[in-house]
Amino acid sequence: MREKNNLISLNIKAHSFYIISMHGNIKVALVGAGNVAEHVIKGIYDNVKPWHESVGGYNVKDIEVVGIFDVDKKKVGKSIREIYKTGPEVIIEPSIFYPEEISREMGANLELVKTDEPAFMNKIKNLDADQIINLINSGQQRASEFLARASVEAGSSLVNATPALIAHNEEIINEFAHKKLLVAGDDLQSQLGGTWLHRILMLAFKQFGSTWVKSYQLDVGGSFETLNTMDERIREHKKKIKSSAIKREDEASEVVTGTTDYVPFLNDYRVSHFYVEVLGPFNERFYIDAEYKTRDGPNAYNIIVDVIRALKYENDKGSIGSIKLINAFGFKSNAGGTNLLKILEDFEKNYLI
Repeated sequence: MREKNNLISLNIKAHSFYIISMHGNIKVALVGAGNVAEHVIKGIYDNVKPWHESVGGYNVKDIEVVGIFDVDKKKVGKSIREIYKTGPEVIIEPSIFYPEEISREMGANLELVKTDEPAFMNKIKNLDADQIINLINSGQQRASEFLARASVEAGSSLVNATPALIAHNEEIINEFAHKKLLVAGDDLQSQLGGTWLHRILMLAFKQFGSTWVKSYQLDVGGSFETLNTMDERIREHKKKIKSSAIKREDEASEVVTGTTDYVPFLNDYRVSHFYVEVLGPFNERFYIDAEYKTRDGPNAYNIIVDVIRALKYENDKGSIGSIKLINAFGFKSNAGGTNLLKILEDFEKNYLI
């Protein structure tokens, strides 16, 4: 028996058994202090009951927020507790961004404050975080790549909740693996969001012997992320990711998705409009025309804390690079995986220990 980094490994008859000791917290830093960060913080510090009580032997209360960054001048310099009325007295630091990646909508609605690359890198290093959680707005590929490099330099694993292609980049994955770190992403799939519902519907009809012919999902919302997605470049990128994620359940189907407009009074709510055409018995056509209303922040909480804990468990085991099952479970643009129900079953079988 030997103990290393809170991990006890017992090798009996060529089988390995891992027991995670509950010493110390999972230290995380959030880059982006918007609606998702708010609900992650409230979920952790207000003892909100999680979907999965224990993942990899860790509870949500084992997660500790040790740093947070943002570009909104109204938030930078204030503490987490001051902004969200809960959580630690951790000061929101200025984040990194590149002007060419800032959408017209973002630039017009926020007074931005930034730091330079060396200062940001030093802040990240000094946190000594187990994981960095990328929650910045869509469309910032260069900023996300720099954040990935900063995470590697700091010795922190990375969770990329944005549509930026990070966990698909073999060069980036290899950099994390070389430092014995993990990277997960890309583009967080909400627990009960529109993409989830679209995939579940497709899966259900297919399993009951019908053929999914065509469908569309058009979203409107009031969050700043929705406003940012009005940038045509960002909209097209997210459209491809969402459509691809849904088509994993049935590659032969015709699927169109996208964010169509920003409605300020919806705030954090997102309204998804669905049209579905299915071919059933006797070649009869069945139709769905529906509306589904959700909130982005609460929808992200359980997936993020599950991914954080699953990554920590894998890190305790000595896993490196990118874990296919975690990517398939938590993200739209992932490293493979079809059938959401089978993915959930596999995730729970591997991590609900």
